[in-house]
Amino acid sequence: MIKDLTSETHWDRPPTQEEQHWLASITELSPEPFVLNAQLQMDHAPTIEPVLTRDLDGWRANRYIGEIRHQGRTLVIQPRLGVGTIMSWISTILNVQVLPRTATQSTGVTSAVTQLLAALWRASILTAGQHALPRTGRKVSSRGVAVKGRLDVGATARRRAAGHRDLVSTRVVRTYDNAPASAVVLADRYFDRHLSGARWRGSRLDEQLAVLRAATGPRPAKPSLHDIRSTRYSPITVKWRRAAELSWRILNEDPLGVAADDESTHGVLIDVAELWELFVLHCAGLATEQPVRHGTTTRTSGHLARSTIDPDRRVGKLYPDVMVGEKPITAVLDAKYKRLGSWRGIDREDLYQLHAYSSSFAAPLAALAYPVASGQVPDDELYSPWKTNTGTLSFLTLPTEKEACVAKLATWFGNGGVVQ
Repeated sequence: MIKDLTSETHWDRPPTQEEQHWLASITELSPEPFVLNAQLQMDHAPTIEPVLTRDLDGWRANRYIGEIRHQGRTLVIQPRLGVGTIMSWISTILNVQVLPRTATQSTGVTSAVTQLLAALWRASILTAGQHALPRTGRKVSSRGVAVKGRLDVGATARRRAAGHRDLVSTRVVRTYDNAPASAVVLADRYFDRHLSGARWRGSRLDEQLAVLRAATGPRPAKPSLHDIRSTRYSPITVKWRRAAELSWRILNEDPLGVAADDESTHGVLIDVAELWELFVLHCAGLATEQPVRHGTTTRTSGHLARSTIDPDRRVGKLYPDVMVGEKPITAVLDAKYKRLGSWRGIDREDLYQLHAYSSSFAAPLAALAYPVASGQVPDDELYSPWKTNTGTLSFLTLPTEKEACVAKLATWFGNGGVVQ
């Protein structure tokens, strides 16, 4: 059991020789099949890093939290900032309360991974159900002396040829008994088993699930992924597709129910660096009245260089996480889920990346945004902003609570990069 971005020198104990070989085998696993940030997926390809790396300080977990069960052993990566902080980021990003205030947060019976996975799923359902439940149309046929809906000429003709005098008609009935609803109801049962005794849903989710259960029954048949994807969604209900796919994946992979001594590989990971990026983006949007865009999901990009022969030819596309302002861009931010103030200092590649953003976009303000780790202000931030030929660079440690983060960013925007 370790914490994210924490080197082996700070673990509770050094790994044994046998565990060293086992950790090395984990580095060969791609984390992509295990990452469940499903309802937070963005338009660009996710950043894939190894689950573990090894450097001068030994082993270290990277940007993921969760569990990997591999070769009969279990690696648990806990959030160094705490479960509550990660849940609050999810709440801020999606504007939903992922953990009701009435919930029982257990640190013994209910693991951190279980709580976080349930919070991620709950956020997906609440986001999908903000405007409507997943109601779909089903064609129903009826026979009688009156037409209900549209007359089925072919079926009626066949009935008449067989000597019957009734009419066959079809109509579309709106129902919640469908593949997406079935997947959600089954996933709710799944979490209920692992969160027994904890009031983890909240009143709003309870009401929505009561409606879906009444339509599908308490134990519907598990739908296939094809059933979920082939369901016809309206523009209002299209978010239920992503929620249903996440539910199906949880049911299919059973990340919380695999025995620890199972020799096969199972896991559930949450990309916490992506959550930090989206949290900073959300706070920046609240901290200024200027337009704020997610640089990695828009087509707006800068370039390292352009040809002197043909100015339309450019090389080295750049996509900062957060772009503030439009024609001109007044600030760019890049979120880094790392520690600022360690003996290593700022990573050289991060510094060069930020300078490239500043010069390419001609932004007077540019910053790397780190989560605050202690009460002390690191020297790199204390002496910010740092002047360059094109603007200034800042290194900020942002509070992990929304209100405090928004306040600090507002000060940074308003004071031209000075926050002290």
